[in-house]
Amino acid sequence: MDTNVIRQEVDMTYEKVKSLAGWTVDKNVVLTITSYYVTSEREFDAQSLNRAMDALKSRAGWLSPLRGNLLPMMAAFLDQPETKIDEEVDRLFAKQQVLKGVGFRNSIYTYLAALLMTNDPERYDNEARQAKKLYDAMKKQHFFLTSDDDYAYAVLLGKRNADPIEHAKSMRTYYDALRKEGFRSGNELQWLSQVMTYIDMAFDPLLVSRATEVLEQFKRETKVRPVHYPMIGFLTVFSVADSELKRVVELTHALEESKLFRWNREMALSIAVGYIMHQLTENAEETSISLATSVELILQAQQAVMAATIAAMAASSSASSTNS
Repeated sequence: MDTNVIRQEVDMTYEKVKSLAGWTVDKNVVLTITSYYVTSEREFDAQSLNRAMDALKSRAGWLSPLRGNLLPMMAAFLDQPETKIDEEVDRLFAKQQVLKGVGFRNSIYTYLAALLMTNDPERYDNEARQAKKLYDAMKKQHFFLTSDDDYAYAVLLGKRNADPIEHAKSMRTYYDALRKEGFRSGNELQWLSQVMTYIDMAFDPLLVSRATEVLEQFKRETKVRPVHYPMIGFLTVFSVADSELKRVVELTHALEESKLFRWNREMALSIAVGYIMHQLTENAEETSISLATSVELILQAQQAVMAATIAAMAASSSASSTNS
């Protein structure tokens, strides 16, 4: 792993994305899109992304949550190699409508959740209903914390078809145990508690200990924030070794040398985790990682969490400006 080469790739990709997205798109969104391409080791194609953006705009009404700051990010998620973008857009809207039909609100988070559904139309309704049952059970465990930004993980985890009530109780047990170990209360900790049930729904105190070890190691080496909690969860449940965590830190430090991260250092760790996770899952037979799903699904789940955070921050900032 040549960290300088990866840093240069991030710098170059960022400039390309920024040029296409325009100055009105928030820098954090541009960095998120950049992260998505770099971590999956895909070359950015401006024409392909532009076609995806146009296809989304042609289907989205003027008041659609897809319009505005997050449009290029959603387009990037759909911009997959060897796919017909019109079909991908139609599929996204079909899934989102099914999610709305079972009671999820019409928001950017519903579209993010739709990305994590399977592509078999015959399974849409069942997946949506399972996700809503799990979401409602999560709401009972954490009424004030559970909101639209939990839709993605409700879909991702609901596909296991486990008992939603017991699943949500396990999440709450993880939440309380992790909070006692020094994790900060809030939405990010709830996302982490959800990730901890990704492989096995049953509560495992050893996973709590390991997540705490990963957090402390990152704290000693770099800038770690609550937004990284879900990623710590993935590193934990996939039993990523300390040697690989050191590679994450090395890449983080290399990225932090770029001027892009002068005021966004937390994004450096996010990109580093995503990049190393992608490499590990590509070579799963040579590591201790046991894949439960595809690399793309894992990376999209991470990006969905980041996107939810960015959207919440943007909405909060906009509301504050309006009130002022």
